[in-house]
Amino acid sequence: MEEELGEWLMMAMWYFGLALTYGSLVVTVILLISEVLAGLQRWRNKLAGERLLESIPDVPYHPLPDDDAAAAAAAEGSPPSCVICIEEYERGERCFVMPGCAHMFHRECMRKWLRQGNPTCPICRATLLVAPAAAAEEERVSTVENMV
Repeated sequence: MEEELGEWLMMAMWYFGLALTYGSLVVTVILLISEVLAGLQRWRNKLAGERLLESIPDVPYHPLPDDDAAAAAAAEGSPPSCVICIEEYERGERCFVMPGCAHMFHRECMRKWLRQGNPTCPICRATLLVAPAAAAEEERVSTVENMV
């Protein structure tokens, strides 16, 4: 009787060890697949950001003289600046204006922002989407969804 109990105990420990080994292997594979998929999503976001940057032309910065908000900010000593690098815009400087929300940034600042995998506007956090490549060039427009 004790021998049978010992055999059953050894067999139970053997199967428990197998289950633990295969279970941890399955969990490891699931985590690995999850990380690969997350990396692919970050890569897609970076590519979408690059396509967005390429599809939108630069706009030269010119302060509006009759803009009350800009005049008030200039009077307070805080002229308009890029919220990413906190540097003032210079007259005639080439800037990037977001489609849809129309927030303006330095092009290089926006390039860094999008390369970090941030598919949103730094100010309003609106999700930025690029139109499908199948669309005609004149119909290639970026849109903003989920406006806050």
